[in-house]
Amino acid sequence: MHERSLVQNLLKQVRQIVATQGGGRVSEICVQAGDLSGVEPLLFAAAFEEMVPEVFSAECRLKLDLVPVTAVCSHCQHEFEVLDFQFYCPECQSGTVDVIQGDELQIISVTMESIDSHEGVSA
Repeated sequence: MHERSLVQNLLKQVRQIVATQGGGRVSEICVQAGDLSGVEPLLFAAAFEEMVPEVFSAECRLKLDLVPVTAVCSHCQHEFEVLDFQFYCPECQSGTVDVIQGDELQIISVTMESIDSHEGVSA
């Protein structure tokens, strides 16, 4: 499954982020995936749920933000959302467009709690 390797790389990157921040308990990982990224959201989430306990706590949540494909026309510079994979400008009908958003898969944020943090804990 393609999504398993993506999640494996994601968790590796998050582990590196945690290490550079001095450690901590990861409670949420927010990822942005574009419609052209090749990510199947349900399979990605299932792979995350399966693999995250091996690296972080099973309580670590995934927040997956899906991003629509956006393009800009090379002729008239009109920026538009690509619908139904129709890569032509709705203003001038040109087929010469550049994708400016929607092909990415990236970490947006990692929410961590300090390991020795006692916030919210009452004695």
